[in-house]
Amino acid sequence: MREELKTERLTLRPLCRDDAERLARLANNWNVARMLSRMPYPYSIDLARDWIGKQEAMRAEGEEFAYAIANGEGFIGTCGLQAHADGTHEIGYWIGEPYWNKGYASEAARAVLGEAVARFGAETLISGHFWENHASGRVLTKLGFRYTGEDHRWCLARQEKVRCLTMRLAQMET
Repeated sequence: MREELKTERLTLRPLCRDDAERLARLANNWNVARMLSRMPYPYSIDLARDWIGKQEAMRAEGEEFAYAIANGEGFIGTCGLQAHADGTHEIGYWIGEPYWNKGYASEAARAVLGEAVARFGAETLISGHFWENHASGRVLTKLGFRYTGEDHRWCLARQEKVRCLTMRLAQMET
């Protein structure tokens, strides 16, 4: 996957140490963390630094391709792709709450999805969202994902399994 992706309003780039403070501030929000499988809550600067420190190696191994999402104000969230052992690639994202309802998640996910389709093929792309995260469902269906079922996924912030609606890319919208 390319190191940097540009959209009309956003730059998606590798995370760097300078992102740690904003990442910790935006991620240390129950409204964000409770909707994600792998984000702990509370979220500290040390957690941010540790996660950023792992990104280069995970990218090199092809395990995960995480991008910092930046607008004119700087870091506002992340979007990325995680490889699974079964050959699928799962797209995920989050946007800091002050930046919700501005179309940033759709714009960032569309850029990453385009790159992922070119690199891995549309048939490998999956995603999902917790049952009550209707905004994420709208982003994914707009991008061409369709519901395939549901399961229960561990939510690190909630410390419990949560009903998750699973999806697969049917056709990428332009």
